Order: sequence, then C-alpha cells, then structure tokens
Amino acid sequence: MSQPNIFVTANGPGEVMGWTRPFLRAVYEREPDARVTTVVLPCAYATGKESELLQSMFPHSLVIDPHAYGRFLLGRHVAGMERRSGVLQYLGGDLFHAATIARRLGLSPLTYKFTRRSYARLFERFFAIDERNAQELRGMGAPPDRVRVVGNLVADSVVGSLREPPPSPGVGSGVCILPGSRPYELRFLMPFFMAVARDLVKLRPGLEVTFVLSAFNSDDELREGVEWSGDPQHFGVKGRYDVIQSAIIVDGARFAVDRSTDYRTMAKSQLVISIPGTKCMEAAVLGRALLVAVPLNRVDEIAMNGIAAYLHRVPIIGRPLKRWIARRVAERIPMFAQPNIDAGRFIAPEIRGILQPHQVAAKAADMLEDAVALRMMGETLAGLYAKDVGAADRMAADVLGLAAKIAAPRMAG
Repeated sequence: MSQPNIFVTANGPGEVMGWTRPFLRAVYEREPDARVTTVVLPCAYATGKESELLQSMFPHSLVIDPHAYGRFLLGRHVAGMERRSGVLQYLGGDLFHAATIARRLGLSPLTYKFTRRSYARLFERFFAIDERNAQELRGMGAPPDRVRVVGNLVADSVVGSLREPPPSPGVGSGVCILPGSRPYELRFLMPFFMAVARDLVKLRPGLEVTFVLSAFNSDDELREGVEWSGDPQHFGVKGRYDVIQSAIIVDGARFAVDRSTDYRTMAKSQLVISIPGTKCMEAAVLGRALLVAVPLNRVDEIAMNGIAAYLHRVPIIGRPLKRWIARRVAERIPMFAQPNIDAGRFIAPEIRGILQPHQVAAKAADMLEDAVALRMMGETLAGLYAKDVGAADRMAADVLGLAAKIAAPRMAG
C-alpha cells in the first residue's frame, strides 16, 4: 500500500502549536508511515524557531523552512518539493502560498477556517471550526458539498498534551502570566509583565506567580528580554533570568518559569493573565479563569498584517503612520480575546489601552478575591470548546481518505 503523501503549510507559533501539532499527531496515530512535509511560510508573526520545533516534535517528517521555501518560490529546486500526487492541508500563512505550492507540485489543496472568493473552486475540502465558520466559507463561494465542520483544533492541542486531567474549571492555585513569544513581545512586554508580577505579589503577599514562556524562544532571547530595563512607554522593570533554576528575579521577588509544552502550570492555576492569541483559547480549554491585557503603548512595534507590519522601518513617516493605522484598527475591534469573540460576549475581562503595570495587577488582585466568579468563568470558558475535542482526528480521517483516493488510480495503473 502506498504511503499517504501530505503537505501542510504553517507559519507562526499559534498555528504551529494550536493547529499543526494536533493535526500531525492525529495523522501519525492513524497512519504511522504517512509521508508528511510541513512548509513553514514567511510570516511577520513568526519567532524564527517554528521549523526547528516542528522537526523536534515530528522527527520523521520533512520540514521546509522559510528560506528554503523562498528559493522554491523563486523557481529554484528544493529537496522534498518535487511534483507528486497527494494533498496539501492549509494550516496557516497566506492562502496564496498554499495555492502556489499545490499548483506547482500537483497536489489537491484543502483549507481550514479561511478561503477567498477567487479560490472558491480551488480547494477540495473546506474544513470549518463551527457552523458559523462553515456559513462564512459557503458565503465566500465554497461548494456546500466540500465543506466539513470538524471543530477547533486548539482543543486537541491542549488535551493531547496533558499528562493528567486539570483541576475543575476555575479551581486552582496561583497565577500564570503569558507575555508572548515574538521578538516585540519579549523586548517590550516582558519588562511590563515583570512589573505586573512584582505589583501583584505586593497586593497579595505569598501569591505564587509563574511565567509561562514559549519553547520557541532561546535562553539568550529570554535573558535579553528579562534583563533589559524596558521601554519607558511600557513602564516596565529590569530583572534577572536564572536559567539554571528556571526563575526570574525582580526587585527581590522570585517567579518560577515554565517552558514546557504540556500546560502543566497553566492547568493548575487559578487565574491566567495573557495577551491575545492562541494562548487565550488554550486557557479556556483548560477551564482557567482569564484576564486579557492589551497594552497599546508601542503600537509602532507590534506585528500586523500586510505592509503595515514593516512601516516602522520606513524613516521619518513610518512609525507615525503605523501608530495611526494600528490605533484605528484597534478602535474597530470590540474584542481581542478569541474566547470572547467565539462567545459573542465578554466572558473574560479585557483591559486595553495605554496601560501601566499596576492597573493590570490591581485588576488581577480584584478577580482573585472572588473565587465563585473565577469558578463560573472557568466553567463557561471550558464549555465553549468542549465540543471541539476530537477535531484533529476528524480532520485527519478525511484528509487521509482523500489522499488514499488520489493514490488509488496511480496504484491501479
């Protein structure tokens, strides 16, 4: 029997961990000998470590890094990117790249969550997160018979990584802070959230606060973020990173660091403080109460879609223009946290704007005073994604079935 041939596109840390990881786990569980190639696409939101981490998680797969893909895009030969039958599953990046790879290599393209009107007939399958997403895909021209609702892959990313079941929703101890993993976040937000942690333990002496930091970041990157005094506009503080003890020391206070990928600390916490991103959904799947902080202090440095992502590099006018665009965009976004967006209401509080650390610390301290409210929030958040468990297996089953149909005529011939 021929090996199923599957290509996957991925880009930033959220898509790699939240989408690609659970999907590939499910593929290999069903077909251990599947031939998998993951193409990591250029992305303004990436950390630069996506390819390395994917290769370590799935050593039997072939990972094409952004530089190699760039050569392929320019028409040069890249080992592993030869024309052959199979399927391509979009799991991140610009759809243009998925369409280009599929066309050049003769693959049948499949998409997840996103499409464009110009690609209405291109994709053989349109996998949807929920029925609302399925309606959006159909509205963009996706043929109804090609749309499948599988669920949100993030749920399986979390559940499939747990070593033991988490405590009951909203029940736990301590606080987890997730400051982000992108270069901008480490440089500008790490000092900010270290000040949040320092102020929080002053308000609640004895509280255990842990920084949950990404496996995408190296020790040197973390040390640089921790030991920099921070941008004055973020009101952050300088600390010391003890790599041996996995701890951050700030003004004499010591905070543990968790860089695992199994959610061990987050799963046991009573409250998670996070910036927007996949991490908010991960906290929700675990049933953890959540406080979302959206500092807009330095919007000229944040990652954005399109050309705006690079405006801060343009002399004189670039930064002011990017600030103006980013603030206009922020004004039009009613909610930043995906669980709130999915629920259509504020379940988890969001604090946004030109923030100072003591504001976030004070809000967190107030939330910790009401254990009943935290439990109710945790239960509500967990309920949002309970139905999505099994999404990766449902998608993998369909993708492998399509790959087998494509391979069948060739084998018969």
